[in-house]
Amino acid sequence: MLRFGTSGIPRSTPRPGTEHGIRRTRELGLDHLEMAWVNGVKMSDDTADRIAAAARENEVSLTAHGPYYINLCGAADIVERSRVRLIDTARLATRCGAESFCFHAGFYGALDAAEADARVRRELITVCGESERQGSRVDIRPELTGKASQVGSLEEVLGWSADLPRVAPCVDFSHRYARALGEYNCYADFAATLEAIAAALGRAALERLHIHISGIQFGPKGERRHEPLSETAFRWKELLRALKDLRVSGWVVSESPAMEDDALLLQRTYRRMR
Repeated sequence: MLRFGTSGIPRSTPRPGTEHGIRRTRELGLDHLEMAWVNGVKMSDDTADRIAAAARENEVSLTAHGPYYINLCGAADIVERSRVRLIDTARLATRCGAESFCFHAGFYGALDAAEADARVRRELITVCGESERQGSRVDIRPELTGKASQVGSLEEVLGWSADLPRVAPCVDFSHRYARALGEYNCYADFAATLEAIAAALGRAALERLHIHISGIQFGPKGERRHEPLSETAFRWKELLRALKDLRVSGWVVSESPAMEDDALLLQRTYRRMR
């Protein structure tokens, strides 16, 4: 079963706060919410406990998006701060009852792909080890990124996930399309991506997959901005068909600026498919 929701609380939530966003998610008929911690993780344990209670009461599953200020390939001080942010994200996501959190691993900069891969791998080992010592149980998911300058190709994300326990992919299909400048944009491409995930990680990876979908614009360097599904050339309906045919389960997060409108559109379109 796929669960559908927004990145951040729905725009129509009457009051600020994740608890209210969870209740609004359920009122809309959605069943998932991704907590958008992109500007930092600023939350008390008491607040996290209330979020967990609200999610249980409303039967809304949770994931989280870690801070944007992460670069595991940067200078030593940047990497240290990034590591702390990831460990904090894992701890609070677990406390909130989230099952998965995603993040962008960083930028190649002057590094070649092999060195960038090794650095990310080394830091993920540390993050996983420390988060486990703190009692974190959440999946740690580097995201497939939208620009060629960013670490996080499908191959890299699958490599880390195959080799490191508790690491799994967050597959942003819109990012893959933008990263490849318009490729990977038909049913056969989407199905092949899902089959590559299963080949690398086993069928179980498709039964617990963290997915991002949105309309997206790209330029010569890849992703430029997200856009509503109604305005995009990204073939999201064919993606949903592939998810249905390959019996994928997990969480589908709408990162569209249209937020709940597009999350509901994705959900309705998927549920009408036979």
